[in-house]
Amino acid sequence: MAFEKRCISHRGITVIQKSDPSVRPLRPGKVAIVLAGGAVSGGAYKAGGLLALDEIFARRRLEGGRAHSFGLCDFDLFVGLSAGSVLASVLSAGITPHEMVEIILGRSSRYEAFQPWHFMWPNLGEHPWRLLAWLDKEQEVFTNFLSGATSEDTGEPFSAAQTLLKMATITARLLPTGLFDPARVERYLRRNMDRAAIPNDFGALYRRTGKALYLSATDLNHGRLIVFGHDEPYAGVPISQAIAASCALPIWYRTVRLPNPRAGEPGEPALLELAEGGLVRTANVRVAVEKGAQLVICYNPFTRIIYDRLGRSLYEHGLYAIAQQALRIAIGARLDLAKELVFSSDDFDADVVFIEPASDDYSFFSMNPLNFWTRERAARHGYQSVRDALAANHVLLREIFHTHGIELAPPAAPARQGEPQPVDVRETRGLTGS
Repeated sequence: MAFEKRCISHRGITVIQKSDPSVRPLRPGKVAIVLAGGAVSGGAYKAGGLLALDEIFARRRLEGGRAHSFGLCDFDLFVGLSAGSVLASVLSAGITPHEMVEIILGRSSRYEAFQPWHFMWPNLGEHPWRLLAWLDKEQEVFTNFLSGATSEDTGEPFSAAQTLLKMATITARLLPTGLFDPARVERYLRRNMDRAAIPNDFGALYRRTGKALYLSATDLNHGRLIVFGHDEPYAGVPISQAIAASCALPIWYRTVRLPNPRAGEPGEPALLELAEGGLVRTANVRVAVEKGAQLVICYNPFTRIIYDRLGRSLYEHGLYAIAQQALRIAIGARLDLAKELVFSSDDFDADVVFIEPASDDYSFFSMNPLNFWTRERAARHGYQSVRDALAANHVLLREIFHTHGIELAPPAAPARQGEPQPVDVRETRGLTGS
């Protein structure tokens, strides 16, 4: 029987298999890990899950049949955005998932303990600049009125009423662009990368480790995704600054303004005005595939739940629960579209494994993404839930990874009895036969 590509989903893991498992490539291709956002608790949840994922790998067979031990730090490509950019940068530098969890929990000897003030430092430094900019603009508007300058819309001189209205409107410019300053995050990362002897340069990191790191942020002025990496146009931006920009969630953080390493080129401004990479994409599977990955693991900690507890409704839980679900619906729906694109597009010939919380994971749903003090509970929960999901999908995953020369260890946890069977996503999404 001829091989037919398939898309299977079960217990928080979705597998898109496009490679014929009976045909082993002569030369093993690149493997990539793609890490989406997650804020604080989501980042900790993801770190715990990455530890569980690392434990299932045994070895990888390379050209000529030689085998060597294999783990997450042995992947070829690391792609991250928002909180995922922090984890991707750590893994690409050779820091193991176990040590990464220790860093998050403040128990590492390599990194200093991460504290609330590192990511919640009040945005005070922007106020003086915004005050000066506001005064300058007010002066410009008032001067236009006194000089008799004409309006571009009407061709008539500005009236006193128009001038007063314009001056009142401009007061909105006094508001800061965010509550907190991501510069503290950048300083923490830069200081500890130096302490751990990790290069703060994409090119230097690639030359030392042979691992490619790609991080993304959003260019606010153009509404586009910017990718940072050793072979990308903006490779001159330091890794710590790229991470801070990728994490700069609007309103929570002020806009990150960085010197543009391409300043002077046609169409390139002197400063890059950047915000969180998740504004454009939930994850960056496309980046990994474009860089040559033939197997991609994409880990997204936020997805919608199916709330069907004895006929109850999320409405009963109030604003917070509804806001949580709305956010997760938006994130999950975008990733669902990405899954459909990966499955149906001939441009994507890689196998992709998506890891997400199960649709009935009420425990993680109840955790506030920005709550610093739930990170240990989130890490433990992420470890256990991903461990269980990997065990429930072990047979399918073993076939996928074997195609790429990766051997898995026996499942660490037995599959649950009476568990629902894997679902062909093509049937639920109307994609059968596509």
